[in-house]
Amino acid sequence: MIYVTAGHEKGIGLEVFLKAWSLLSSSQQSKFHLFVGEEFKDQLPTELNRTLVQIPYSHNALEQACDLCGPSDILVTMPTTKDELFFEGRPVSGHTEYFRKRYKNENLVMFFKSYDANVLLITDHIPLKDVAAKINHDLIHNKVKICVDNYKKYFGHLNDVIISGINPHAGEGGILGSEEKEIIRAIKALNIDETIIGPLPADGLFLNDNFASDKLFVYMYHDQGLAPFKTMFKSKGANITLGMPFLRLSVDHGTAFDLYGKDCANYMGCYYVLKLALKVIKNEQ
Repeated sequence: MIYVTAGHEKGIGLEVFLKAWSLLSSSQQSKFHLFVGEEFKDQLPTELNRTLVQIPYSHNALEQACDLCGPSDILVTMPTTKDELFFEGRPVSGHTEYFRKRYKNENLVMFFKSYDANVLLITDHIPLKDVAAKINHDLIHNKVKICVDNYKKYFGHLNDVIISGINPHAGEGGILGSEEKEIIRAIKALNIDETIIGPLPADGLFLNDNFASDKLFVYMYHDQGLAPFKTMFKSKGANITLGMPFLRLSVDHGTAFDLYGKDCANYMGCYYVLKLALKVIKNEQ
């Protein structure tokens, strides 16, 4: 089953999901189960599997969906805000942080996928000033290994793992910073079948003629990887959490409060995510 949480009640999550879901065949539609606030029950097609949840909607939907997800299931989350999610009564910085606490695994991977591009972030939702101190051999090694192993499990073959530096020009041999030494140590210790390339300057890593579904691009921090990814693919990508007991997918955009209720949100990014979930389910059967 593909379980879906509707996201923030004042965001576009429910709108884009229902529009994307409506484009699927009836047999595909039956594989989805939506967790949504009870006040929205009259907006739902009768044939849509659903569980109605009470306030706070985002949190309760996520809790109940995770309770049901098994190894062969997929969780798809629609966007919400950081203040809508918490774990054991304490706020968390987003879905990924919630999963890290719930499943007691700090090495869960934030990964982005579009048609012919794969991007792994070594650090994700932390302030830029903390990135350099966070980068170390173990973090890089663990996240690349988790990503590569899970990619092959869910999505297929990888050939190249292309790793960026953190400093301009990948440190220019130590002139512009020494953090690349940790990246090099991690690369030397990685025991994977794929060809590892790097560290390379981040500004030239992700070029138009460099895309391929069998390449994994590894960036050291959030905006370093997502700026080129979102520039190229806009909202047609999936935000993916790897390393949990099940696969989690999400759209690659936010709540868009300014579009709520206007019936004009672009739902093609959500359609990409739903089709990707269906492809994974089919491949695992």
